[in-house]
Amino acid sequence: MEDVNVWINIIVSVVAGIATCIPLIIKLVNTVKEAAQAKNWTPLMQLILKLMSEAEENYSSGAERKAYVVDSIEAIKDTLNYEVDMAIVSEMIDSIVLATKKINVKKK
Repeated sequence: MEDVNVWINIIVSVVAGIATCIPLIIKLVNTVKEAAQAKNWTPLMQLILKLMSEAEENYSSGAERKAYVVDSIEAIKDTLNYEVDMAIVSEMIDSIVLATKKINVKKK
């Protein structure tokens, strides 16, 4: 009977240990994903700036320029090794445009 109790205690301890580790593993995976995404923002930003320069030369309206950049990122995002949130890309474009409008104010 004592052997059964020992085995039950061992099984309970193992299950408790596994239950404790699962949330830690999930948090670790999420942290690694976030770190990978943060590492990839610089190349993505460089690509967006390059595409914005191309759009500036080839399109006259702001809507056409933004559509060109968004469509270009959308077309290549599947070839990238990380997930691209297109809503964030759109916000990045708007922020860059807003910043350049403030910087490039013509003085009278």
